[in-house]
Amino acid sequence: MLVGKRGGRTSCRQEDINDMMVKLAKAGKRVVRLKSGDPMIFGRAGEEIAHLDRENIPVDVIPGITAASAMASRLGISLTHRDHAQSVRFITGHSRHGGLPTDVNWRTVADSHTTTVFYMGGRTAPLIADRLIDEGLSSETPVIIISDVSRTTERAWNGTLATISDGIAQIGYDNPVLIAIGSTLAARQIVAHDTDDFGSDRRMALGAR
Repeated sequence: MLVGKRGGRTSCRQEDINDMMVKLAKAGKRVVRLKSGDPMIFGRAGEEIAHLDRENIPVDVIPGITAASAMASRLGISLTHRDHAQSVRFITGHSRHGGLPTDVNWRTVADSHTTTVFYMGGRTAPLIADRLIDEGLSSETPVIIISDVSRTTERAWNGTLATISDGIAQIGYDNPVLIAIGSTLAARQIVAHDTDDFGSDRRMALGAR
């Protein structure tokens, strides 16, 4: 039963998903809520578990691989390279109302010693870049935008905060998008042009601007 959510599109309401799981579980079914990535990272697992807890329905969580980790593995980049980043952050790229999150400390986020990965930030990518630059992060800070990471339709772009608008225009945001920001992204100076295990052709230059 497909209940996936897509930003800016009509999708199944979270309340309906919660109620469906309870109804099926109480009917004696074994219910599997399958999510892409890791359910505990921007997967609304907390809301679903809390709802099931209230109904005294036992829950087991099987960890997955979150998209940021998949991106790092696919591109051969360490998100916490010790010469570049002492921490990594995962941040939502939009608020409930579709704009920039208002409860994020943007001055703290604009840290040149941290790798920051924005989930669901395709539509707000230029706003994210402008805000970080306003808070003091260099406009030349490396950026990678990647969509459909680890899938056959994966696409990637690399540039800087200053050119992020060009990147999102090329990649688009119809499919799930990650935006990674930080100097560690340029640590591996390579040009990759190969056919991966899925048979798709990928071309990307990392840190070669």
